[in-house]
Amino acid sequence: MEQRYANLLFDDAFKVVVCAPGNERLLIKLIETLIPERTIKHLELMDKENHGLSVSDKISTFDLYCTSEDGEQFIVEMQNSPQKHYADRMLCYATFPIRNQLAEKLSLREERIKRGKSVDKMDYGLLPVYVVSILNFSIAHTSDDIMEENLISRYDIRSGRNGELMTDSLHFVFLELGRLKVKKGDTLKCKTLLEKLAYSLKYMHEMEERPRSFKEDVLRMLFDASEFANMDPWQQYEYDNVMRTELDIIAEKAYAREEGYNEGKELGLSEGRAEGREKGLAEGRAEGQAEGALKAAHDIADKMLAEGIPIETVQKVTGLSL
Repeated sequence: MEQRYANLLFDDAFKVVVCAPGNERLLIKLIETLIPERTIKHLELMDKENHGLSVSDKISTFDLYCTSEDGEQFIVEMQNSPQKHYADRMLCYATFPIRNQLAEKLSLREERIKRGKSVDKMDYGLLPVYVVSILNFSIAHTSDDIMEENLISRYDIRSGRNGELMTDSLHFVFLELGRLKVKKGDTLKCKTLLEKLAYSLKYMHEMEERPRSFKEDVLRMLFDASEFANMDPWQQYEYDNVMRTELDIIAEKAYAREEGYNEGKELGLSEGRAEGREKGLAEGRAEGQAEGALKAAHDIADKMLAEGIPIETVQKVTGLSL
């Protein structure tokens, strides 16, 4: 079967679909679904390469960075694989739009001073910044009580004693697809909009059509935007480039794992000979390494087959049998 929908689990593919001209309403609906207390009329996509307060500042590149007509700023990140200190990374990202707000205030203040106009004291008031992360894994929490529908966690800056909100200027939202309990194919078990959205993002690229029960506006727009038949030639070209790059990375990792396994096996054998290690210990270690390498190869094969890669190519990259 030819793949009908794009795979949005890769950040660049997510950007190709959601940032395409004409998809502003889709982005707004996605954000409103994940931040229901906010109603957005218009969003402006900002420069994703954010330079901070000066040219010498390190550049930080976001997946999606946009501002509402009220000045609220949203960073939207798609993360397919677990990453150590991911929450800290998002905290670092949040500092850039905050500093941008202050930089704009400083610029306006300096301009007034140059024109000989009076200036008031520095206004440090900030408009809200939301960092939204869509994760194809789950985060470890001290308690599952923090989760909404077992899928979403939210954080802001509050008192550790009574929960009083210190400022409304910084918020974090994590949609954890790894916590979705509905298995592939059981779409009727998706009861809430959040479950349907998580299921769609996780499995859409393996589906033949949008499930009839997935009729909410945000889901209809998401499926329509992700369908290859609805993409213009340039968008399809961009998507193909993205996926080729991702598959190259997967193949490189597979090769690195294989080489690492072979090197480790040889090292283990030489250590065994040099130090007179017991044969059983060497065999046990080799067997464990082989099982790990085999599992990694199967995981890679599953991802490549899901992308419609010919089975012969998958066999060549992974070394698995047909």
